Amino acid sequence: MKKETEVEVPKKQAPIISLLLGLAVVATTAAYLIYRYTSEKAYRKKWKDYDECGLA
Repeated sequence: MKKETEVEVPKKQAPIISLLLGLAVVATTAAYLIYRYTSEKAYRKKWKDYDECGLA
């Protein structure tokens, strides 16, 4: 017996949906890592002069 709220996904589309979700996770992770790397690089560049003069 099926509930009225259940949505049946055709068996042909299930692997495609899984692949797309996996690619979305990989793309999101890559974007986060790139963002974090560039933010860290900008932060280090900003404070580079203060490290050289001994204030930090």
